[in-house]
Amino acid sequence: MPVADMAAAAPNTLVQAATRSAFPGHTLTEFLAAHDRLTKAGYGVAVPRSFRQAAPDVSRLVGTDQALALAPAASRIAIRSSPRTAAVFLDLAVPMSRRLGTPQAFSSWVQLVISLVNAAPESVEPLLARAEMLDERLGLDGLKAWVQSGLRLGGGDERKRQQYFSLEMTEAQRLLERYAGEETFQSLESELRAGHRALWGRMPPLREALPLGKGHAELRASFGGGVVQLPASFSGYRGRERSVYKAALAHIGAHMAYGGSSFQVGQLKPLQIAVVSLIEDARVEYLAMREMPGLSRLWLPFHDVSPDGMATAPSLFARLARALLDPDFPIRHGWVQKGVTMFTEGIEQIGNPALSRHIGNILGNDLGQTRVQFNARNYVVQPAYRDDNLGLWDLPPEPNAPPQQHQFEINTFDRRETETQDSPQKRKQGQPDQAHDSGVETVTSARVEPSTGRVVAHLPEYDFTAGIERPDWVTVKEYEPGPGDPLFWHKLKERQAVLLARIGEMVRAASLGRARRLKRQAEGGALDLDATIEAAIKLRSGQTPDQNVYEGVSRPERSIAVHLLLDISQSTEDPVEAAGASVISLLREASAILAHAMDRLGDPLAITAFSSDGRDDLRVVHVKRFEDELTPLTGMALSGLRAGYSTRIGAAIRYAGAKLAKIPCHRRLVLVVTDGEPSDVDVSDPDYLAMDAKRAVQSLNASGIDVFCIALGHAAGQRHGEIFSRRGFLQLDRLDALPTKLPALYLRMAR
Repeated sequence: MPVADMAAAAPNTLVQAATRSAFPGHTLTEFLAAHDRLTKAGYGVAVPRSFRQAAPDVSRLVGTDQALALAPAASRIAIRSSPRTAAVFLDLAVPMSRRLGTPQAFSSWVQLVISLVNAAPESVEPLLARAEMLDERLGLDGLKAWVQSGLRLGGGDERKRQQYFSLEMTEAQRLLERYAGEETFQSLESELRAGHRALWGRMPPLREALPLGKGHAELRASFGGGVVQLPASFSGYRGRERSVYKAALAHIGAHMAYGGSSFQVGQLKPLQIAVVSLIEDARVEYLAMREMPGLSRLWLPFHDVSPDGMATAPSLFARLARALLDPDFPIRHGWVQKGVTMFTEGIEQIGNPALSRHIGNILGNDLGQTRVQFNARNYVVQPAYRDDNLGLWDLPPEPNAPPQQHQFEINTFDRRETETQDSPQKRKQGQPDQAHDSGVETVTSARVEPSTGRVVAHLPEYDFTAGIERPDWVTVKEYEPGPGDPLFWHKLKERQAVLLARIGEMVRAASLGRARRLKRQAEGGALDLDATIEAAIKLRSGQTPDQNVYEGVSRPERSIAVHLLLDISQSTEDPVEAAGASVISLLREASAILAHAMDRLGDPLAITAFSSDGRDDLRVVHVKRFEDELTPLTGMALSGLRAGYSTRIGAAIRYAGAKLAKIPCHRRLVLVVTDGEPSDVDVSDPDYLAMDAKRAVQSLNASGIDVFCIALGHAAGQRHGEIFSRRGFLQLDRLDALPTKLPALYLRMAR
C-alpha cells in the first residue's frame, strides 16, 4: 500500500513513528490532536499531509510551540482563503523556519500571514508564492511595512490588492525596492542629471521607462526623439544600482554625441539588426573613451562574460562586446576574432556610423550561416547598462498597431530649470517653450487638454498606523485654471474700493522690515562693546587698536516670502449666507486683495489652489508663481478657479513648502486657507490624513518654514489645532470677513 494511503488509513501510527524524536513526551499527544483536527475539519488530504510533513522539521528548527501553532494557523487560512493556500503555507513553513532561525521571528512571520488573511484573504497565496524572495530582499521588518503599504494602497479593491502582492503593479515594485534599501531611478534622478550634464554639457529630457508588462523581456534603457528613458530599477544589481544607472546614461550620451541618423532596416534580418547595433554600441563607446578614457572603468565591470562556453548567439554577442571594449580579453572563437579584426582595420573610419552597418551586415550573415539559434522575441541586450537599440533604427510601424500615444509632458525639460519659463501667463499668451541647452532636440508632444493634468512631482505621505513615511506615495498633477474674467481686477477695484484704500493705508504704515545691527563701524550712535574691549586690550599691550569701535543699524529690509495655498475642494462651492456668495468666490477676492498688498510691499508671493482625487491625483493649479508679475492674467487665473474633489492637505503643504524653500529670504510662510478637515476618496480612516498633515507641518517647521492656517466656518477648526498647533491657526466663523482678515493678518504676521 502506498505511504499516503497508509497515512490516510492510520495516520496516528505513522505520525507517531515519524515524529517521536521531534515531539518527545506529552507534546506528541498535542501534535496528534492538531493533526486530527485538521483531518476532521474536512480540508482534504493536502492540508493534514502538509502539516504532518512540516511540523517535525519546524519543531526541530524553531521549537515545538511554533510547530503546534501551525495547525490553527493553517485552519484559519483554509477557512478564510482556501485549503490549497493553507497547504502552500504549510509547505513553506520549513524553509521559512530555516531562513528566520528563531522562534520569535517565525512567530512574527506567521502572525503577518494571519493578519493578511483577515484583511485580504485573496492576497495570501500570491504573497506566499514570493515569500522567500521577499524575506531575502526586505527582511521581516521591511516585509511588514511592504504588506501594510499594499493594504493601504489596495483599500477595498480586491483586484488591486492581488496585483500588488503579485508584483504586477508598478507601485509594488517601486515600494519593494524602497523598503529593500535599493537605489532606483527616482532616488538617483537628480544625481544622474547633474552627472550627465557634467559629462556631456547638456541634459535631454529624462523619464522613467514604463514597465513592459507580464511576460515581456527585461526592461533596458532607451532613447529616441531627444528623450531618454531609464528603467525604474535594474534587477540583480543590488549595491551597484548607482553604477549601472551612470553607465547606462553615459552610454546613451555617447550615442547622442557620436551617433548619426537612424539606420534603415531594409532587408536586414533580426540577427543582422542585433549585430549592427552591437557594433554601433562599441563604436560610440570607443569614440567616447578616446576623449574620456575613464569611461572604461565605468563600463568594463559589467562585461563579465567568460571567453569559453557554448557558442550560443547571446554568448557570442557578449564575448564580442567585451573583446571590442577590452583589448586584453582572450578570444577563442573565430567569429569573435573576425569581428575584432574588421573593427580594428576600419579604425580610420571610426567616426562614420556606416562602419557599424558594414561590419554588422557581414558578421550577421556569417553567424546566420552557422545556424546558431537566435530568438528575436526573447533577446535582451547585454550587458545591462546598454540600451535596447530601438533609438538606432528607423523601424516601420507594426501592422494593426494603434497610433502611438506619447506620454511625455509638454514641458519635457527639468522642471526645476524651466518653472520660470512655464508660467500660466506665458502659456496663455502662447509663447513657445525654450530649451535651456543648445543642441538638445525639441520634443513635439500632443497638446494636453485643460482637463488633463501633467505629473510634476511625487511626494511622501506619513502612515501613522505603521509609523513610517511612505516615499513617493502621492502623485502631484498640474492643471490649468478654467476660463477667467479679463476684467477681474477692474471689477474688484469697483467692488472693494474702500477696503483696498484701507489696505493701502495699512501697507504704508507697516514696518519696512527687520533692521540689522552692524558691528565694528567707523562711526555710529553707540559703542560696539566687543570691539571696544578688544581695542582697550591692544592699547594696554602697546599695539595699535582698530578704529572701528562703533555700532550702527542698517536700514530696515523686508525679507519674507509667502506661498498662499487655497483649498478649492467641492465644499468651497457651498454658498455663504451672510455674503450672498460661495466660499470659493470669497477665496478669489481675499487672495486678490492679499496679492495686491504684497505687490505694493514687494514681498514674493505664490498662489496655488489645490484639491485631490485620491493619492494618484493631487490636483494643483498655479495661479501665480513667485517669479510671475501681478498682471491681468493673474486675475484671469484666479477667476478661473473651479471647486471640486477632496482635500489632501498634507501633500499640498509639502508641495508648497518645496517651492517656497527655493526662495532666498529671512522668513518663509505657507499660508493655508481651507474650509474643512483633511479627507480624500481613497482614505476611510478619519485620523490618517490629519496625522499626515500634522507630520507635514512639523517637517516644514523643522526646515525653517512656518505654516499657518485660516480655518473657515464653525466646524472647520475641530482638528486644525491638532494639525497646525494651537497658535498655528485662526478659525474664522464669519466667512464674509475673509477678504478683510486675510491681508490684515498677513501685515500683522510680517512685522
